[in-house]
Amino acid sequence: MKKIINETQSLCPECLKKIPARHIEEDKRVFLEKECPEHGTYRVLVWSDAAQYREWMEQSVHAEPCRNGSEMEKDCPFDCGLCRGHEGKTCTAVLEITYRCNMECEVCFADTKKARYEPGLTEIQRMYEAAYRNGGDCSIQLSGGEPTVRKDLPEILGMGKRMGFSHIQVNTNGIRIAEDPDYLRELKAAGADLIYLQFDSLRDQVYRKVRGKNMLDIKLQAVSNCERAGIGVMLVPVLVKGLNDGEVGDLIAYAKKHMPIVKGVHFQPISYFGRYPNDQGSLIWDRMNLSDVIACLTGQTGGEMKAEDFVPRKRYDSHCAFSALYYLEEDGGLKPVTKHMQNKEVPEGTDFARKANAFTNKHWKLQDEEALPLGKSSRAGETRPGRKSMKEFIRRLKNYTLSVSGMGFQDAYNIDIGRLKGCCVHVITYDGQAVPLCAFHLTSLKGERLYKNE
Repeated sequence: MKKIINETQSLCPECLKKIPARHIEEDKRVFLEKECPEHGTYRVLVWSDAAQYREWMEQSVHAEPCRNGSEMEKDCPFDCGLCRGHEGKTCTAVLEITYRCNMECEVCFADTKKARYEPGLTEIQRMYEAAYRNGGDCSIQLSGGEPTVRKDLPEILGMGKRMGFSHIQVNTNGIRIAEDPDYLRELKAAGADLIYLQFDSLRDQVYRKVRGKNMLDIKLQAVSNCERAGIGVMLVPVLVKGLNDGEVGDLIAYAKKHMPIVKGVHFQPISYFGRYPNDQGSLIWDRMNLSDVIACLTGQTGGEMKAEDFVPRKRYDSHCAFSALYYLEEDGGLKPVTKHMQNKEVPEGTDFARKANAFTNKHWKLQDEEALPLGKSSRAGETRPGRKSMKEFIRRLKNYTLSVSGMGFQDAYNIDIGRLKGCCVHVITYDGQAVPLCAFHLTSLKGERLYKNE
């Protein structure tokens, strides 16, 4: 029996026109249903646990609208700037500084085969300025394409630091930093706070399927070089049901082993946009969602992680993302710092972007290189002999936390306009506009884009 949960708006995957949509509960799962007058009905699974979906709804609140946003002419999602219909500020600004890449992955947001333009330093400065205008000292992610193909990446990092950004990530496939440790140290010296490392698996057969070639040795060497250079790493696996969703527990175990350099694991269920082929038949039942990721985390970590550890996003919509924070105890076990219901204690009017950035600054980068000898005593479960002083304990507590999070990007099938209006991860375009990441990369069945960075 179907139960309507809420009414919203979405887009037709064929023509990208805005159409009515609704979330419905059926067989204890949640689907998004919508109908285009021209192209027919679409139905996609968005959450595998309806009870959890409803519970998370209770923690979701709206942020303040963008009072200084641009005027709306065509309505959301066609007027991003940000427009006045958007809620809240930028928490993470993605600067796509190139569309060149040293790989051609089947799974990729960017249209690197078609895009040719690359911004100069003057344009990148304007992008930084737009990020600050929309989010203040927000987290910056230098992305692409592959940002390490630019010879002036250290200069771009230095520019961001001089402009006052306290947290700058480099989003990379790891090839360059695995091959050239001196280059990695140069990035760190220039201002890189975190390596946001594509890390899908501990098996080469997964990389061959998703990335087109063996990559495991490159990934392991990249992490090893980060250990030697003393720069934090966020592992970022794209999860595909039936391919690598059975490795979630192994990825957590690997992260534990390489703390404190590995600061966390950020899971991303695969989305159907960019280069990845759209297959409506597989989307209804087989696509992975965030409730599936949590089920994998709780089911593959031997009881170490529990559903009540994971905190849904407070800012509307709560189903956009989740996070949990763990402390690595001396015996190698993870102790949860977060609890599921803690967001109910967050008062109305909270500056969610500032709160998110404070968390990133504290937990998404290496705090103290001298905490323990890197690459040696930094392994899970290894301890120094004798009783620790309070100073040593505080140092360990400061450094040995692991962030475990997930974000489900929207595509033309499951996009919810209401949720999009609350997005705080924004691509900063070359002309200084801020566009929610899901809208920026969204493509129709024919590969047509809503936005182009040209």
